Amino acid sequence: MADGDLERAIQHAEYRAPWFPINSPCNKALNAEARQTSGTPALYAACQALDLPVVVVDGERDIRPRSAVDSLVRALPRVRRVTLAAAGHLPWVEDPYGFRDAVMTAAL
Repeated sequence: MADGDLERAIQHAEYRAPWFPINSPCNKALNAEARQTSGTPALYAACQALDLPVVVVDGERDIRPRSAVDSLVRALPRVRRVTLAAAGHLPWVEDPYGFRDAVMTAAL
């Protein structure tokens, strides 16, 4: 995705099967819950307690704030982060080969 290609980012973000429309009440409820729990000490502690390797793959051109991914990476004890330069919010769609390589070489 080219720098500033907001239209394409929105197309990817809105992608869904036509027979499964967005469930707006569910979406609102999940977002409200996420706002209440994100950054809480209990959630941070739960992440710190995970004793397994994690690879976090994100896109450098994501139009959403990077703070959520940054805090997740800080909280996980056995984490490797791969940021794909050519991807935005959906790295598996926007850079499928880069995403595959990041996941396949995720040995920690």
